[in-house]
Amino acid sequence: MLKQVAVGLMVLMGSVLAQAQEMSTEDRILKALSEARPDFEFTDVRPAPIEGLYQARVVGGPVLYVSPDAQLMIAGDMFTIEPGGFGRYEDPAVVEKRKQLAAQLDEEDTIAFAPEGESKAVVYVFTDVDCGYCRRLHSQMSAYQDGGETKPGYNDLGIEIRYLAYPRAGVGSPSAQKLETAWCADDQQAVLDRLKNLQSVDNKSCDNNPVAKHYRLGGEFGVNGTPALVLPNGTVQPGYVPPAQLAQTLGL
Repeated sequence: MLKQVAVGLMVLMGSVLAQAQEMSTEDRILKALSEARPDFEFTDVRPAPIEGLYQARVVGGPVLYVSPDAQLMIAGDMFTIEPGGFGRYEDPAVVEKRKQLAAQLDEEDTIAFAPEGESKAVVYVFTDVDCGYCRRLHSQMSAYQDGGETKPGYNDLGIEIRYLAYPRAGVGSPSAQKLETAWCADDQQAVLDRLKNLQSVDNKSCDNNPVAKHYRLGGEFGVNGTPALVLPNGTVQPGYVPPAQLAQTLGL
């Protein structure tokens, strides 16, 4: 009897070992992450730029750098070491994916603020009306005062801003309802102006509003805060960027 049990255990252990050997490192990491946090969605598991580590992305969250045995990880940004300073590392595969996603965006789904003349560059901005820096960005769409000096806004510098909805509190939140109100309005720009200026607006809903779609898209872009600027080259600039600085970044 004991011999039969021992043989059975050996067979079982051999089967488990064979399954473990058949599972790739990427699959093993994905399995471990998913079991640790089943409430998160993980994608893009592959070798990291740092030799010996693997990377995985949390949809709507940070990039994780994971040990091959899936026992340890680091969460956060990676930086390049360059003469004169450090630079934020942008994964070429992720940048290319963002370019493809940006190319598929429908202008009709956005609320756009364009220059009176030709747009020299188009920047997509994931926004939330309950975000202080989002309101600051919006207040500088055209010429604005800064320290007693009049400075050109985004539109004045030829930059077209196309807004995408990203309620930081999630779909179904009061912030999401405000964004839905703007996208469902007859005059989207005017209503968004009011909301950004903290003025009250009656809630409005419509079946074809893109708020949930934009929120999901933000996760695919790696957005986890607002404002988040999607530049024409596929990079994402997190946080508020002054008009002149953005124009310089865009080479205008």
